[in-house]
Amino acid sequence: MIVLKIESVKEFMSCLFSGDMFDKFHIRNCEVTTFTTFQCDGKRKKEWYDTDELPEDKSGLLFWQEMKPVIFSFIKGKKKPLKMNLDFCHYMTNGDIGSLRVQFERDQLLIFTGYMQKDFSMDKQKLFLWDENCRSFIQKNKIVSTQLD
Repeated sequence: MIVLKIESVKEFMSCLFSGDMFDKFHIRNCEVTTFTTFQCDGKRKKEWYDTDELPEDKSGLLFWQEMKPVIFSFIKGKKKPLKMNLDFCHYMTNGDIGSLRVQFERDQLLIFTGYMQKDFSMDKQKLFLWDENCRSFIQKNKIVSTQLD
């Protein structure tokens, strides 16, 4: 696990809500605090959909692309949210799950990485690879960050 402090908060938020940077990630959990706290668990309610509308995705979670306009509607305006936590995840073909937690509070934006292996292993190579891929992902999208100890 690594923690990245985002130095360019405005640019990151623009990528998050206006761009497609996170669109292919699933959203596992979301909490936004403005004048009240809005929470959602990211679970897709299959019974709400008509049979022909239900996505083929087997994770049971919504994609950020689907949630982005809803969450943006909670924060748009002149005031910044007091707090925002977004838990993104990416399902690997081997059954492992990579995660990114975006945490905004008191004008500070942090990203925490995580990696959950399907099967127990003492080998941390996949975890280190995920962390490196996350760093590269942030840099590729021209987001300035500093890794915290």
